[in-house]
Amino acid sequence: MKRIIAAILSALLCMGLLAGVSLAERPTAVAHKVCQPLTIDGDLNDWDLSSPIEINTVDQVIRDGNVWIGPQDCSCIVYVMWDEVNLYLAVDVTEDSPFGAADMLPLDKEDNFKLFLSTDPTANPDRQTFESNDFLVYFLIDNNFWDTAIDRSMVPKEYRKHFKSKGVDGGENALPDMEKAIQKTTTGFIYEAAIPFASFSNDDIPVYTPAVGDTVGFDFVITDIAYPCPGTEYVPQLAWTGDLNININPSLWGLLAFE
Repeated sequence: MKRIIAAILSALLCMGLLAGVSLAERPTAVAHKVCQPLTIDGDLNDWDLSSPIEINTVDQVIRDGNVWIGPQDCSCIVYVMWDEVNLYLAVDVTEDSPFGAADMLPLDKEDNFKLFLSTDPTANPDRQTFESNDFLVYFLIDNNFWDTAIDRSMVPKEYRKHFKSKGVDGGENALPDMEKAIQKTTTGFIYEAAIPFASFSNDDIPVYTPAVGDTVGFDFVITDIAYPCPGTEYVPQLAWTGDLNININPSLWGLLAFE
């Protein structure tokens, strides 16, 4: 009998039917629904700030932790809201050298945000490879260059559905319909953006329209280049959850719940 039960449990796990067991331990962020239009101006007075996503501890450093000297060096608090058209993102950044950039560096070595997002609430959260609705978005945070990019290089070709990488060489805006604003603060800056869900669709990938109760894969990274020139060898990164393998393995992401 024990062998039969074990076999059944193993089969259920393979089918993803016991995903809730692992979900109980998976970090979950909350995206609050917008009740009235938000003004994208870098001022968060019209935001629901009751569910902060904090990225500010040594446990969250996933790269070059030896040169990260604490939250005052680089940290952030992230807020997410939504409506049927846009994902709203606000990032309150603490940084001692904001807006760092150096010519000829790859995006992942510049000051940036990295947003990991699934647009499929039915996707298996324990999947270990990117699927069609999994996206990595770069936001370059430099006061001279506010480039954006979408990296699909880690999505197997059979799952890309003709949605290719955009802007990964820099100097482009992969989110042309995104609205953004930046406001400097005494400790860094606030970045606010409205990102249309249509940015993650094409003729083969339908536009995702969230609904209350949806949960999707989600993670967030902040990258800090402290000294643009010299000093580009070590560039710390901090992630909300997971390690460097979040770049290729969605099972290491957290979740985003639409409320």
